[in-house]
Amino acid sequence: ALHHPKPKVLGSQTAVVTGPAGEEIHCDEYGRVKVQFHWDREGQADDKTSCWLRVSSSWAGDRYGGIAIPRVGMEVLVTFLEGDPDQPLVTGCLYHKEHQVPYDLPANKTRTLFKTLSSPGGGGYNELRIEDRQGAEQIYIHAQRDWDENIEHDQKIRVGHERHDTVEANSYGEFKAEEHRTTHADRKTEVRANDHLTVGNSQHLKIGAGQFVEAGNEIHYYSGSKVVIDAGMELTASAGGSFLKLDPSGVTLSGATIRMNSGGAAGKGSGLKILAPVMPWLATSAIAGSLTSPALINMSRQLKQAAAAKLLLVKQCAMQADGSCHLEVCPCGKNASTA
Repeated sequence: ALHHPKPKVLGSQTAVVTGPAGEEIHCDEYGRVKVQFHWDREGQADDKTSCWLRVSSSWAGDRYGGIAIPRVGMEVLVTFLEGDPDQPLVTGCLYHKEHQVPYDLPANKTRTLFKTLSSPGGGGYNELRIEDRQGAEQIYIHAQRDWDENIEHDQKIRVGHERHDTVEANSYGEFKAEEHRTTHADRKTEVRANDHLTVGNSQHLKIGAGQFVEAGNEIHYYSGSKVVIDAGMELTASAGGSFLKLDPSGVTLSGATIRMNSGGAAGKGSGLKILAPVMPWLATSAIAGSLTSPALINMSRQLKQAAAAKLLLVKQCAMQADGSCHLEVCPCGKNASTA
């Protein structure tokens, strides 16, 4: 009988990722994709054009690593493992005339980036861009929708110059322990609606020089027990042209009419109408991967290659940590118990 060696594919080929009609991303549970080669004239650019092809990754562990699924229509580079046409691998994606780079080149040759496209339908994107142009270095991040962070320990941020924050809707924050802030220059805060402050225990306010408060209509202080106003030199209460002044020279009371124990009633304020803050939502969380077990080696292929090369095969000791050994005669020569 004639011996016909299995054909080999020398080098790599380019192909186009395929999938069912209307589907932009087509893969299986292992992240494999299907492709159609340019020489394939019978393929219909659907999910039946090829077998599943594994996709190379820069890092791959058990539920951790990096993954980027080539999408339908992308041109990819296909390599055949050991030249075997039945073991194709996708090793990368290729830009070309129809699929342009994200930013014009060579004008933006100093940029390194990772930019995605919303699916299905497009119209949006997420992007991480690093600009290395001298004097214009920048790290740019764009989230098309949500951005969640989970930091299991400390976070430290240093800004060498200015910082600008703009929130288009509401902002929520929660500190489950103490909050410390130090401002070395002026602090200017403007609240264009109402301001509500609730302190669970005591509030201490120390001002180095003066405090000036102005209300357009009313200031109302209420205490359940007592109110003490202590001025070192002078205390003045003034309203409607009348006033009461206390200073080292004595007490001065001036008014059109002064009444003592002659009826009437004290004025009343509007009272407290405090609102509580809304608690923030938690960021989306994920789970850690698992320690990676050694990948299985295709022993049948390795043995065939060794036999074809007429290599000498030597048994190795198979003794386990518990002293068991599945070999009847172990090359180590020790008397091991049979498992």
